[in-house]
Amino acid sequence: MNAESDVPPSRLPMLYTGVEALDRARHGAMRLTDAGQGFARTATSVPIAAEEFALAARLMPIVFAAAAPHMPVALLGLGAGANHFVDGTGKWRPGAYIPAYLRRYPFLLAHAAADSDQAFLCVDPTAPQLSTTEGDPLFDAEGAPAHIAMRAFDFARNVEGAFRRTQEMAEALLLMGLLQPAAIQFDHQGKPFRVDGFHAIERERLMSLTGEQLVLLRDKGWLEPIHAHLLSLHGIAELKRLEG
Repeated sequence: MNAESDVPPSRLPMLYTGVEALDRARHGAMRLTDAGQGFARTATSVPIAAEEFALAARLMPIVFAAAAPHMPVALLGLGAGANHFVDGTGKWRPGAYIPAYLRRYPFLLAHAAADSDQAFLCVDPTAPQLSTTEGDPLFDAEGAPAHIAMRAFDFARNVEGAFRRTQEMAEALLLMGLLQPAAIQFDHQGKPFRVDGFHAIERERLMSLTGEQLVLLRDKGWLEPIHAHLLSLHGIAELKRLEG
């Protein structure tokens, strides 16, 4: 779980303000606490993996980014800095699914090289979940990674794998011509309101797929995420309603 250098600022993922390789000398006194999701209070969207679509789609619209590789995100709000799933105390909306990207924080995997399978656990040292006075220690009395750190490593690896499989799905959908620039328009307070700047699966193209293509989607396990994504788009109007 060690590395020679930290992740450079230019490569920091969203919501991370710093990333350091977890190291006994530097982080030996750190403990993990439950600080809620206040760190994501101003996030209007969050990356989401295909296997999470069915869990998130009931309350969160899921769209695909307009820029390649067109990775999916769950929308948490429409206005700048508007997140309707985190309250003023940092608690998540009751009954709403918490995406794995947020549950992974403040941890992250980094690799020794772009094409290397060798991974090490990193941490955002500024995260409110970290404390030196309360919570579960990241290292045991002998200086070895504690159980909670090992569990964080396993979870971060699982999340990384889920996003790798999601990218495979997004690339396949694009090649099939299913992912297209999209827009949603609806009435809000008596006036038309339009949301655009994203990609979505085009229903007509989905319906025109060949039997062979549909079998591929079925065998890959992508049909459920596709339908969850399409159903979730109806939630965009609800997000706007929450903003007033």
